[in-house]
This record gives sequence, C-alpha cells and structure tokens, in this order.
Amino acid sequence: MQDLTQFSTYLFTLAIAALLPGPGMTGLMLKTFTQGYQRALLMLLGLITGDVLFLLSSIFLIDFIHKLSPHFSVYMMLLCSFYLLYLSYQYWNFQDDLFNENTQILDIKISFSAFQDGLLITLSNPKTISFYLALVPIIFGSASLQEKTIVLTGLTVLTLFIVGSLYIFAALKIKKILNQMLIQKLLLKGLALMMCVLAFGMLYKELHVFVL
Repeated sequence: MQDLTQFSTYLFTLAIAALLPGPGMTGLMLKTFTQGYQRALLMLLGLITGDVLFLLSSIFLIDFIHKLSPHFSVYMMLLCSFYLLYLSYQYWNFQDDLFNENTQILDIKISFSAFQDGLLITLSNPKTISFYLALVPIIFGSASLQEKTIVLTGLTVLTLFIVGSLYIFAALKIKKILNQMLIQKLLLKGLALMMCVLAFGMLYKELHVFVL
C-alpha cells in the first residue's frame, strides 16, 4: 500500500513537473515549429535519456550526496526557483519570431543533432536536477530504491513520452495560430507569469521551512 502511494505521488509530481513549461518542453515546441515532428521526437528521446540518467543518479548516489551536504535538497530547490525566475525573465523579454529557424531561447542551438539538443538541455537544467536529486528522495524517504529501478525507469519514460508527445501535438495544432507575433508574445508572457508565480511559491516554502 505504501509503495502504491509513493509511486502515485511520484507519477503525479513528475507529470506536473513535465507539463510546466521549461527549456526542455519549450525547445521541443520550437523544434516542432522549425524542423517538424520527426526531429522533435528525436529531441524528446534525448530529453528522456537525460531524465533517466538523473533518476539513476538519485537511486544510486543520493546517500553519498546527502552525506556531503545535509541540506542538499534545500539548496537544489532554491537553485531551481532562481532558474525559473531567469526563465521567466527570458520568456517575458523574448522578441524574436518563434518560427525563425535560428531562434535561440536559452542558447538552444540548431547546430547539434536533435537527440543531442534534448540530452544537453536536460543535463544542464536545474529544474530537472532538482526534481530527481531533491524531490525523489523526499517522496520515497529513506527506503532503498535500487530494487525499484526498473519500475521507476519504465514509469518515468512512459510519463515523459506522453507529456512530450502532447507538447509536439499541441505545437502542430497551434502552429497556424502562432504565425501572428501578437499571439506569440501573449503565449510567452503567459508562460513567464506562470513560471514566476511557481518560483516565488517554491522560494517562500523552502525559505520558510529552512528558517524554522
């Protein structure tokens, strides 16, 4: 029963984290806009690979990390909050055309292959790092996760593939609407506000707990 509750909490939290706009899913939409859904799917595989690497790090290395720093999870959540504020600032002030093939948000470069794009974005994303190295240990507590590696990996891959596919599908559907620069700006500013609210909420929660 406890395992079911923990897995359900993990799935729900992972789905919410994946649905919230960040560099990975935004890059996935840009890839769909500029290069089509085939390359977007390759990029999604790269994103998922990066997530799996962090998940495995959380399973096999988290005890060692926490011995080095007892407040590691707090530091990671604070880092994630500040990174979301940075993303919010970037999105709010973005002025280019999303359909420009040379468009770069957060230094997403077309020069890499689609798979490498996804992998590098995930490996450099504090939001992803914080989720696996800070939230996953909180969800499962002190219990060993090594015997649950296969199940957790399968659930992670399936959840991220579903969410990523939804982003690709949505990008294909709204491509015509987003040809208008005004609509693009409204979308980006809406995403910026959402991330800003989330970041301040996380900051308040972590600082409040840390101070107490």
